Amino acid sequence: MKTFFALAALAQAAQPEEETHLMTIAEALAKVNKHHHHHNEMVQLTDEPDHSGEFFKVNEGGKLGGGGYERVTTARFAADSDDIFMRSMIEQYALEGKNKDGSPNGQFWMDEAAARAAASEVLNTHKKLSGAARTNYLRTYFPRTWAHFDVNRTGKIEVIKMPQFMRFLCSDQQMYLW
Repeated sequence: MKTFFALAALAQAAQPEEETHLMTIAEALAKVNKHHHHHNEMVQLTDEPDHSGEFFKVNEGGKLGGGGYERVTTARFAADSDDIFMRSMIEQYALEGKNKDGSPNGQFWMDEAAARAAASEVLNTHKKLSGAARTNYLRTYFPRTWAHFDVNRTGKIEVIKMPQFMRFLCSDQQMYLW
């Protein structure tokens, strides 16, 4: 549809002002091809896919061999003296965004499945919930916690929001996350 409007606009622009007849699509295509042929250095057409909006999953690191995807933890969370909770979220659960060319962009996100898996671990380690009690707690409180943080309903939240997410889920704003 965009191509049609672009052709129509080009056809209109190609007509002298005093002429009012419409061009056929074939005539417009011929003019576009002629214009493109003369000005092809100005137009870059590419068949390369756009990978922005795609994500690397945590388990994809190291699979592609030399030159493949390797997850690099954000520098401020990479050392043992840094925020160990955030490092765990990035290294064990988060998705990493891709640039247009498919390379990692260093932006980490949690989808609902990753957040649920991380929440299960936190409930076990910090609230000592396991088995049916943890399952019931997640069934009861996870959906409303997810909805509270995914306010735009994008299906993803920034990994940096996971400490607040876990404290909200556990109803413990003072909970120490390590």
